[in-house]
Amino acid sequence: MQIKKSELQAALEIVKPGLANKEIIEQTCSFAFLNDKVITYNDEISISHPVKGLEIQGAIQAQELYALLSKIKKEEIELEIKDNEILLKSGRAKAGIRIQSEIKLPLHEIGKIQEWKPLPEAFSRACRFVSSACGRDMSRPVLTCVHVNKEGFVEASDNCRISRFSLEESMPVDTFLIPATSILEVIKLPITKIAEGEGWIHFKTEEKTIVSCRVFSDKFPDTSSALKVEGEKIIFPTTLKDMLDKAMVFSKRDHSLDENVTILLNNKKITVKSQSDTGWFEEVEKLEEAINGELIFNITPYLLRDILNQQHICILSNRMMRFEGESWEYVTTLREKE
Repeated sequence: MQIKKSELQAALEIVKPGLANKEIIEQTCSFAFLNDKVITYNDEISISHPVKGLEIQGAIQAQELYALLSKIKKEEIELEIKDNEILLKSGRAKAGIRIQSEIKLPLHEIGKIQEWKPLPEAFSRACRFVSSACGRDMSRPVLTCVHVNKEGFVEASDNCRISRFSLEESMPVDTFLIPATSILEVIKLPITKIAEGEGWIHFKTEEKTIVSCRVFSDKFPDTSSALKVEGEKIIFPTTLKDMLDKAMVFSKRDHSLDENVTILLNNKKITVKSQSDTGWFEEVEKLEEAINGELIFNITPYLLRDILNQQHICILSNRMMRFEGESWEYVTTLREKE
């Protein structure tokens, strides 16, 4: 059979986030081809995407197939399965990669997908906004999740900061908790629909990509009272975004949830700091109003940039700082400088 390299490569790129780093479960580091689709599964997230003209079934080690396709220059590729190998021919080049005809991924665990329903338009934006407030401490797993509430809001907290985003409409599915690491992969895709499952939540794009994610079974704490912060107004300087741009050079990490900058408020000064294994950054700017004492907070830089695009004013009260926009709220605790 013949297939277009660009189409196969694009499909593999879409499903790659569903691969495991280590094969604890058999074939979780493989691309599985089944019913004209390519599928990945890593026990937390599974992604499937259709590939036009694909007529093979089996599992292939992901690393070798993906690397080989990136080296092939011609658009047309001829595929053939022979003697437990998938043979690829392109021009004068040919290669064989072992294929396991039996797909052993536990795809049955995903279960039945219920009726597809349209997602609120701001869903992906809301999840991106709140996810930076998620914790990373697995001893409190509920705080590593994004809380999607049926009433029409999305929120997250690590017990030191809370982020909430209100949608313009209620969610078409029941309330659920989804790990931040999973939802950040989901919202990289142009998802438009959602469906419930048993222990899983499912998302779909117009191109018929399906992303299935395990949900966490627990109850998210009520954050309503913690969001009520009243006090004095503080106006951040318009130059703060430029300061952040420079600080972000040294805040980069392997995962966006681990990226942080430190903000120090001291009298009539604001200081932005960041540090990496190879360098550091610090810049000071004036504040319009004086702050009592020396207060510090950490924040994900891309989140603070999003906030500053809409709001430079915050409320400061009793070691708490609150930002508010048209559809969102962000509260963080402050600590005194040691």
